[in-house]
Amino acid sequence: MNPVNNRPYKLPPDAIWLITGCSSGIGRALASLIASKPGQRLIATARNPSALSYLPDDNADILKLPLDVTSPSSVDTAFSAAAEHFGGKDKFHVDVVVNNAGYSLSGDTEAATEEESHAEIETLFFGTARVMMKGVGIMRREKEAGARRGGLIFNVSSLAGLCAFPGHAYYNAGKFAVEGFSESVARELHPDWNINVCITEPSGVKTNFEGHSKANIQPHPAYAGDYMPARKLEKYVRIGKETGIGMLEPSAIAEALFSIASRGERVPLRLPLGPTCWKMARMKFEGLLEEFEAVKGISTMGRAGQ
Repeated sequence: MNPVNNRPYKLPPDAIWLITGCSSGIGRALASLIASKPGQRLIATARNPSALSYLPDDNADILKLPLDVTSPSSVDTAFSAAAEHFGGKDKFHVDVVVNNAGYSLSGDTEAATEEESHAEIETLFFGTARVMMKGVGIMRREKEAGARRGGLIFNVSSLAGLCAFPGHAYYNAGKFAVEGFSESVARELHPDWNINVCITEPSGVKTNFEGHSKANIQPHPAYAGDYMPARKLEKYVRIGKETGIGMLEPSAIAEALFSIASRGERVPLRLPLGPTCWKMARMKFEGLLEEFEAVKGISTMGRAGQ
């Protein structure tokens, strides 16, 4: 299997960041952080650019754009506008792309409609994929003869991209797809292009996910009992949100991403964020190894121990 060709990456002093989903949460925290860094340039996007009013309007290094990741034409228009603002099509280079736009669809999967399930996958997976590949196409271009500036792509996944939870099947499916797609593309990229991919996997985040960033499936009566797994998880999550225990601040995630981009070390393919994610992911993979050992004889067609 081809290795992932991530290399040490050092953020240029005049880097251009393109961030999706900047209206709230992680996107807003990261956009605010980049806007505060001298020399760094920012393309902040949201479906409704009026949600970006927290950023100044009189700074040429900050560009606020409408972007709906579910619309290929919207993605094309945003990249074209960014290129025009920052030097023209032939000179434009994006150094860091952060795919953060998304929302959570939760509830009883049996009751999910076609429209709800397709909209979730279109946003989480296809939206991430089309923005990522636009970024790759720009990052791999030669800026000078034989010189490639490369870049860094953060695809914001989740603990839910590593571990599946009851009542979140389509959200899990979208994030699992982001994980597989990101890893596959990372293995395709030529090392000389100096393009690095980092899948970011935060656990619970203190955002307004209960607001416009979350959609709920109509409850199904067969799953209504308090003893059902999804209801138990909902209670656990509700307690976490009320107490703040185990929840990450968006600003802490923003600082972690900026650190990965600027520290000058090899970019990790996966970046679990928060002790909850790190522990639960490790438990899952240790459990998988135990399951594999238990079926080794069958899996190897009776040749176990040979």
